[in-house]
This record gives sequence, C-alpha cells and structure tokens, in this order.
Amino acid sequence: MKKLSFALLLVCLVSEVYGQEPFLRIDYRQTFLGDRIDILDGPKVLNKEEVYRLMQTQPEAFETYQMALKKQKTGKLLDGGAFLTSMGVIALSFIPPQSASYSTRNNLLLPLAIATVGIGIASGFYRRSSRNLTREAVDLYNFSEKKPDPIYFDDGLTYYTIPDFVGFQIRF
Repeated sequence: MKKLSFALLLVCLVSEVYGQEPFLRIDYRQTFLGDRIDILDGPKVLNKEEVYRLMQTQPEAFETYQMALKKQKTGKLLDGGAFLTSMGVIALSFIPPQSASYSTRNNLLLPLAIATVGIGIASGFYRRSSRNLTREAVDLYNFSEKKPDPIYFDDGLTYYTIPDFVGFQIRF
C-alpha cells in the first residue's frame, strides 16, 4: 500500500511539474546609465532570445514588448546625452574667470545646464513608459485567454485526449 501511494504521489508530482506553464515576472535594476529591465521565469533571468521566443507565441504581447524595447533604447540614449551634457556643464564650470574663453563659458553654460535638465526629464518619461509597456507585455503573455503550449514543451510526442463520461479528460 505504501508503494502504491508513493508511486501515485510521484505521478501527481510529475504531472504537476510538467503541467505548469511559464509565468513571467519583471525585475528592475538601476544602472549607471538608466535602469535595466530583466524578465524572469521563476528564478531564471531570461536572455533576449528566450524572451523573443516566448513572446512570439502571443502576437499582441510581442508587439507591445517590441515597443517597450524601442522606448528603452531611446531612454538609454537620452540618459547618455544627459550624462554627456552634465559633464560639459562641469567642464565649463572649471574655466577660471580671468581666461580668454570666459565669455564662451558664459554663452554656453546656461543653455547646456537647461539642456541637461530637459534631457534628464525626458529620459525619465521614456524609462517609465518602457517599464509600463514591458509590464503590460508580460501581463498580456501571462494572462491571455488563449495560450498555446510554450515552445520548450514541444517534445515531438503526440498527445491524445480521451474524454470520459464524467466530464474530465484523460491526457496521456
């Protein structure tokens, strides 16, 4: 009896493990230039190819994810521009008042400082928008009504469903 219950437990455990579909989640990390958005499947961080493969099963989620990637690239470019303009402001602020290029400093410092603030604000909007679009794409993937089998479950076997007369289906 113990062997039968143990075997039944193992069968239930295996069917539960293979029956779960991927549930993606998002992790944000702040980096030197902007933030990094990682998509996780359990504890595993998915690389770009794996995310593309999974998202391509849902066309709407894939389209939203591509828009998020475009906004993320634009946000990183704006972060880089803000960094460069802030370095320009710092470099111009070190010009001594007695030098010949002091008038050039006065002409460039204020516009460069305003550009730094403006680019920093714009990059924040793009970062937030890319986070929201990535979250929306992952939610579309996780909670869509019709969900095909994930790619890594394709094992080449043919599955037959045999309905019994109670309303359950047996799959083997």
